[in-house]
Amino acid sequence: MLRFALYVSDHGFGHASRMAALAEEFNRFGIFVHIRSARPDFLFRNLDPQLSCKENVAIDVGVKHGPDLAPDLQATKEALLGLMGRRLEICEREVDFLRGEGIDLSVADVPWLAVEAGTYAKVPVFAVSNFDWLYVYNGLFGSDREFRPLLNTIFGLYQRAERAFRLPLGSRRSMGAFRNCETTGLLAFRKDFYNDPHEVYGLPAGKPLLTCTFGGEGEMGLDLERVCAAFPGYVFSTREAKAANHVRVRPDADFSDLIHGSQVLLTKPGYSSFAEALQYGKYIVYRPRENYPEEEVLIRGIARYPRQRRLEGLDLSKREWQAVFRQALSPNQAGRAVPNRNAGVAALIVKRYLELRHCREKLRSVFDVGSNNLNYALCVEGQAEPLHTAQISTGLGRDYHLRKDGQVEIPKARLAEFKRRVGRFLLYDQVIPSEKRAIATGINRRSPAAEEISQWFTERWGIPFKVLSEREETELAGLAAGTLLATGESAVSADVGGFSTELVFYGHRGEKSGVSLPLGLLTLRRQSGEGVDVEKVIRSALATVPDWTPAKVVCVGLAATFLAKVIRRERFFQPDKLQGARISVSDLEALVSTLGRGDGDWSQYLAEAGAADVLALNARLCVLLLDKFGVREFVVCHYGISTGYNLRPRRKPRGKG
Repeated sequence: MLRFALYVSDHGFGHASRMAALAEEFNRFGIFVHIRSARPDFLFRNLDPQLSCKENVAIDVGVKHGPDLAPDLQATKEALLGLMGRRLEICEREVDFLRGEGIDLSVADVPWLAVEAGTYAKVPVFAVSNFDWLYVYNGLFGSDREFRPLLNTIFGLYQRAERAFRLPLGSRRSMGAFRNCETTGLLAFRKDFYNDPHEVYGLPAGKPLLTCTFGGEGEMGLDLERVCAAFPGYVFSTREAKAANHVRVRPDADFSDLIHGSQVLLTKPGYSSFAEALQYGKYIVYRPRENYPEEEVLIRGIARYPRQRRLEGLDLSKREWQAVFRQALSPNQAGRAVPNRNAGVAALIVKRYLELRHCREKLRSVFDVGSNNLNYALCVEGQAEPLHTAQISTGLGRDYHLRKDGQVEIPKARLAEFKRRVGRFLLYDQVIPSEKRAIATGINRRSPAAEEISQWFTERWGIPFKVLSEREETELAGLAAGTLLATGESAVSADVGGFSTELVFYGHRGEKSGVSLPLGLLTLRRQSGEGVDVEKVIRSALATVPDWTPAKVVCVGLAATFLAKVIRRERFFQPDKLQGARISVSDLEALVSTLGRGDGDWSQYLAEAGAADVLALNARLCVLLLDKFGVREFVVCHYGISTGYNLRPRRKPRGKG
């Protein structure tokens, strides 16, 4: 799987907020993200805990502030000189990290030492921002001749970045230090669901709301009680105020909920506050600071946005504040929101990375549509190790209805949820120049809904879709397992799915045979819930399998990987690190025993919440499989049939005549 490192400037909340938004999109494409930032953890709280980790490291200093958030030039200069004095130490630490974690791409917003570390580690670095620090420091220290060597160093390091992406609220000049710079759409933190501040804070419904926030560097001089007296609703801020309509919130409160639920935002110019308000179409009231270069491009960036007002000072009378708020709350001030483009920005970065690293190779995207998950593999054609793999929990086979004729009905709600989750994922893959194929197994062989799914893939996304037969699925599972077998080694591969289990035997002399069993983890779960003795069901199915005598058992795909993740107590979902892991019968029996007693907190290791019962069934099935073949352990092959499809030899077309 791909691993990206995101380096975040240690300045305010804006860099961290938009990098959190970008990291969330990378997670949706199954990319593991390492956050390198000393900004508060709560800014990254919405990331997938299975696909992200954060280490509190700072490799730049931003701008230091004095009273009223004015730049403190002397403190900033001292901090910069101190930073450059630690340059070698920082670079050595980050090079060790990049190499040790096998990072594929660094994304910087926009510490220049991250570019230097990437250069030494031979990891490409992409920059994402609306400004670079050379632009800011040149504006603050351009007349200081002693500062020139440091500015030249920053410029030289930025020039090493492979690509740069300029966000809105920036300009060519504000990102002028980078080569290969292209513009993008709006990158701003957003959520799928927002809490209504009226409900969260127990406020009367329908009352207008004002949020006051000045970012992560402190507060500006503001008579908050006068603002409260002038606003005809409720006012949120992190400060104390003696006003009945004031609500004090914690600094780590979810300001995304507050901005989304408010009609007006009172702030200083800042990327995250501006961007979040723009995407919601909110009215922005702001007061700029003097001699702060970044604010120049921010203010120019919202000049054409109708729902904003600039204040030259905050020392307004109650009547003046009332006039400001009357304009802000006027029905005539309705404006159009600026579309959020988070997914597009993330997909563009992935596309540019693949162009950089694999431009001369033929890529193939394979989507394995199973009974509970979609397994994705992005491969170089014919190569065993995928460039990237991902897993999307679809729940397609949950709540199924078994008809008398043996066909399976999938509820409409499950089909809709499948399309929503998979469609969101396909937004990323569609920008990748790859041959695309969707293959389906398990429940798709037994459900009329497979026709609807096929039509959706082919007509909506232009991706050919095929339901595999048991024989074809068995063949592909065997190809995936073969990557872990030596020539002439006897083995059995097992691919446990939601509705079926595929077994393949490899003999010493190259002979091969396979069988597909009509049982899987979802069918066993249903039977267990109905009071059926599932162990008896498994033994009965295994009795139909030939008495093969392999030296090794290889378990293929997600079922084996999920087991190994829990048994090894791996907090993060990094399946490639489990490739080749060995799981013993005693490991499996211990897991079944502790799950049965309810001992231990396994939830943090589960790849899918609420799946402890499926995990226990999975472990019991594997124990019986190993007993069947007289083997005491299995080897994990996290590659699934999507990888097997990539390894299948191409069939030459038949000639005419």
